[in-house]
Amino acid sequence: MKWLFWTVSILLIVALLAVAAQHFRYLSTRRDIVMDRQDVFHSSSVFHVATLLALSPDQPLLTGVKAFVDAVERDGATVVYAGKIAVIALQSKQLPQENWSAFVLAQYPSRDAYDAAAATPGYTEIRASFANTYALGMQRSAMLNLTLPIVLLGRRIMDIVTLTPARYPFRKAEAAGQAELETPDPRSRLVEGLLANREYGKDACVVLNFIKSGSTEQREANSGYGSEMLGLMAEMGNGPTHIGRAVTLEGDADFDQVVIVYYPGVEYFADLVQSEFFTGIVGGKQLGDTLASPTVPLLPYL
Repeated sequence: MKWLFWTVSILLIVALLAVAAQHFRYLSTRRDIVMDRQDVFHSSSVFHVATLLALSPDQPLLTGVKAFVDAVERDGATVVYAGKIAVIALQSKQLPQENWSAFVLAQYPSRDAYDAAAATPGYTEIRASFANTYALGMQRSAMLNLTLPIVLLGRRIMDIVTLTPARYPFRKAEAAGQAELETPDPRSRLVEGLLANREYGKDACVVLNFIKSGSTEQREANSGYGSEMLGLMAEMGNGPTHIGRAVTLEGDADFDQVVIVYYPGVEYFADLVQSEFFTGIVGGKQLGDTLASPTVPLLPYL
């Protein structure tokens, strides 16, 4: 039985080393490429707030975002990510049809700490300096987010074992027929917005999603889309950086989740949305409502 003991021991060691390497790679990507400052270990009681910012006509992007970041950090928050919105890929029916400029993700010690900070004159004044703002809370599960890299690793191993064909490099989808070309392709606007942001988005494109789940049929269809996208993320070494339960802080918008996902650059994401792979599965993306906004990292420039 010694051989069984040693075999199991070696397999466990290999598995632990693989998990450790995956976590290290994931953390390095978060810190050095995504420019995301989220702590790996934190209490599930901490409270996150994603704030959309629409600049005033004469308000420079970096100056405006920096002023907001400085203001919330003075009130005790830690800003873990700030991004320029490249384009609104999907507009929520529940939110103002605003040309949002940026979003900031801040972490507070608790919901009470956020409520206290939001009641201060400084917070009110900084939000009033923008043309428009909208804040949505996120209760981020420490355990769920800690296991995300392991889920991706497991999916990659499963795809290798089952000989799943590679999804990348992408093959560009064929152009639509002449009749369809008379209707503007929404992907063209999306791709144009992405490629206009190469300056900040060469290595990272971070998509902010506010999600309202749909009907049972919609959720079933969306799970198929999500599974295919998860397989691609596992293959390419990218994926979700934040997943949490949405918490309404203002207005009557009702979302279920906030999901923030990293992709390796705006050019990669532009190629993805034009690919046979994506066009073949995107019909399965069915939600009750969503805001989806590709962004590029700003924190290093503030």
